[in-house]
Amino acid sequence: MSEFGLKKSFGIDSGELDSLSSQQCFVLGYELADIDHLLERADGFRKPVHADNRQRIEAACRDAERAFRLAWLPGDSSESWLLLEVPANGLG
Repeated sequence: MSEFGLKKSFGIDSGELDSLSSQQCFVLGYELADIDHLLERADGFRKPVHADNRQRIEAACRDAERAFRLAWLPGDSSESWLLLEVPANGLG
């Protein structure tokens, strides 16, 4: 039988997501799970991410011991999106 459990905390115990809908929270969680998966690979990647996930993405990159850069998405005046760039790890 399969066992299920928490892989890691989302770091949301202090009401950080209280102002967001359940759909928005789902999207942020899915995005973070996708980034965690990409960080496990040696490949580099570049992708737009939600600004609401900034602290969780920074923590995920640090926990994975991966170099990263987060900057506002060029041409986006909404300040809702960041560009995450993670270079190849070189260990793969």
